[in-house]
Amino acid sequence: MRRMPTFGRDRIRRFSHDVASRKRLAARDYEAFLITMMPALEGLLDLPDDQTVADLLFELANWHALAKLRLHTTITINIFRAATKHMYDVIRTFANKTCPRYQTKELSSEATARVRRAKATNVHTLTSSTRRPIAFTVHHTYKFHSLGDYPNYIERSGSADNYNTQVVSTITVVSLASNCMGLHRQRCICGHATANVHLDECS
Repeated sequence: MRRMPTFGRDRIRRFSHDVASRKRLAARDYEAFLITMMPALEGLLDLPDDQTVADLLFELANWHALAKLRLHTTITINIFRAATKHMYDVIRTFANKTCPRYQTKELSSEATARVRRAKATNVHTLTSSTRRPIAFTVHHTYKFHSLGDYPNYIERSGSADNYNTQVVSTITVVSLASNCMGLHRQRCICGHATANVHLDECS
């Protein structure tokens, strides 16, 4: 992945670190991984596993691109629903047919970090530093099943760039009665968010 060339202005940046370590990553890094991973992994596995992985990466990238659209129509929503179904199918195929053929284990750094955390919580615990096997369980999580609600939610509330859940989570509820006494506008700074409270909201 470090040899992957850049593309566009800040679109695909050069990977200056180990991709497998997954340290100090931003959201754009995961998107860049998804875009460039298909040619990097091509030919590493035997057929038909290689084709399954290629299909998986394509469906994930296709779904991600549709989820990021800033303008949706009835046609794109229907395409999004079909892409979601295809993504679910290929992930289940990957989990049920491809994963059982390979034995995957945690990285040495992950095993060392696990032992360090165990010793920090309980000094009397004897934890083995042997690399533990890791199973693919993404398809058993709530987040995986909730992806099917994306098209319906976008159809009801608009595209994903119209709102930000971070604002809701950082604003602290303040007493409007004490802050709106005779003020035309009260600015409340809570953490990193700024909220404007108008008089008509206080009446």
